[in-house]
Amino acid sequence: MIKKSKKNIGFTLIEVMLTVSLSIVIFFIVYDLYLLSQKSFNTSNTKMELLQNGRIIIDRITREIRQSQDIVTPLPESKGVEGFDPPTEFQFQDGHGVPDIQYLRYYLSGTDLYRQRITYYFSEEPGTFVYWDAVDQFLEPPESIVTDNKIIAEYISNIAFYGEDFTNIEVWLTKNNINEHIYSSVWGRNSRE
Repeated sequence: MIKKSKKNIGFTLIEVMLTVSLSIVIFFIVYDLYLLSQKSFNTSNTKMELLQNGRIIIDRITREIRQSQDIVTPLPESKGVEGFDPPTEFQFQDGHGVPDIQYLRYYLSGTDLYRQRITYYFSEEPGTFVYWDAVDQFLEPPESIVTDNKIIAEYISNIAFYGEDFTNIEVWLTKNNINEHIYSSVWGRNSRE
């Protein structure tokens, strides 16, 4: 009688171990690539958010300074003037055709940039708005009232205003240990000076 040989169907233990090991290595490589791409995406997304926030700040402030008729805040000629650091708040007259004399003030509180609308008046005539540097018959300065106070931007670590002919604006933004620096210069074309 002829003995039939049985063909073994299947994998040897070495083949199985090799396949499992190779699969685990490939899985970890793919997982590391996924984590790296997520980290890169999050970093890019944060940078994009900071740049967008900074662009909005610069665009809005430069547009309003360009229309301004008077700058209230004294500014140093440059940021390197000894003993006269650039202010982190800035006030100027609103020049957007408002019927009343109003002033805008940008200031930093924590990491938020606020925009205030301020009017000045004398207590004898509270309905009549005057310039910030006006004086009454007793040489007293006017009183002020804040009519609007809104957050304009967030993630601001610092802001600086300086310049003599041109107003220079520098904004430093920070989020998740990512820093961005944006700056611009603007000329107030409607200035009273």
